[in-house]
Amino acid sequence: MRFRLTLKPLSNSQALLFNYQHPFMAWIYGRLKDADDAYATFLHSRGYKAEDSRKTFKHFTFSGFQIPQLAKPIKKGDTSMLLSSEAICVVVSFFIDKAAEDFIMGLFQNQTVSIYDARYKADFIIERIESLPNEVFDNRPVLLRTISPMVIAEKRKDGMDEYLSPTDPRFAKYFALNLFEKYNSVYENDLKLDAETASHLIRWSLVDESRLKSRLISIKQNKADGTKVRAFTNFVFEVSAPPQILEVGFLGGFGKFCSHGMGCCEVVE
Repeated sequence: MRFRLTLKPLSNSQALLFNYQHPFMAWIYGRLKDADDAYATFLHSRGYKAEDSRKTFKHFTFSGFQIPQLAKPIKKGDTSMLLSSEAICVVVSFFIDKAAEDFIMGLFQNQTVSIYDARYKADFIIERIESLPNEVFDNRPVLLRTISPMVIAEKRKDGMDEYLSPTDPRFAKYFALNLFEKYNSVYENDLKLDAETASHLIRWSLVDESRLKSRLISIKQNKADGTKVRAFTNFVFEVSAPPQILEVGFLGGFGKFCSHGMGCCEVVE
C-alpha cells in the first residue's frame, strides 16, 4: 500500500534539519507503537529475516519531502532549511497484508508530526492523506524513477560496506541480490538462489543518469550509534523481475536502509 501525506507547517520559518529521514522514521514507529506495541516492536527489533542471513528488512519506505517553497534559499554552510508556511508532501509505502491497510491508514489521520534534533525542530499537522493506486506488475520490464536516495553496497573483505553508484558495473548484481533477499525474507523458502543466479532472474539497467546526484546521509545523526552512508538519487532505471519479487521492492523499498527513507521509487509512465 502507498499513500501521500500532506504536512502543513504549524508556523512559518521553522528550521528543518537536512537529515530529516531518521526523525521521520522514528515518528512512523511511534504511530505503530501507539496502536500496536507488539507489531512495532517486531518491526524495530527484528523485521522479516532472510534465512541464513543476519540481515533484517522492515519493508516500508518513504520518499523525500516534496517542498514547494522555502522561506529563504539555502546557502553554503547551512545545516538546516527554513520552511515557508506552504504544505509539503511525502509518499509513505508499506509492503503489508491487505487486511491491515485500513488500519495503517488510520494511524496517520489527524496527527501532528514533530521532526527535531538537539538544534532544530519543525512541527506539522497532517492536513490530508491520500491513498495511491496499486501498481500491477507483470513479467515485462518496468521503468522506475527514484523519489528518495538509494543505497546499494558491496561488503568488502574488512567487513565494511563499499557504496556503489548506479554507474558502477557491480550495481546491478547487488541490487538484484538485495531484492532477492528481501523477497526471501517474506516468502521464506520459496526460492533459493545464489548471487549470480539472482542477478539473471532480476535484471537491472541504468536508463537516465543526467540528473544523478550523490549524497552523504547521516543515520541517527548526533547519536553514539550513528553512521553515514553514501546514497544516490535522481536517476531512472529499468528492472525486470517476477511480479511478486518486484512488488516487495516497490512497496518496501530497494536497497539498504529503506525504513530510513531510502530506495523509494515511482513508475515512469
